[in-house]
Amino acid sequence: MNDLISVILPVFNGEKYLSESIESILNQTYANFEFIIINDGSSDKSLKIINKYNKLDKRILVISRGNKGLIASLNEGIEKSK
Repeated sequence: MNDLISVILPVFNGEKYLSESIESILNQTYANFEFIIINDGSSDKSLKIINKYNKLDKRILVISRGNKGLIASLNEGIEKSK
């Protein structure tokens, strides 16, 4: 089994644990995934952290926009997923 899976991570002002969360996903043994990170209008350093990882791993897709809430973020991630 080598199916592509989609991992969606909505983020709103999550800088405190964001690096740990992203690294946890990137370090999984199953590597065939797309990683959709949605910055939901964060006002902290979340976007800077996300962009750092985006430059390091081609599996990451970043969506950054104004705050719409968790449900809207998850639905947008599903729409963008392959």
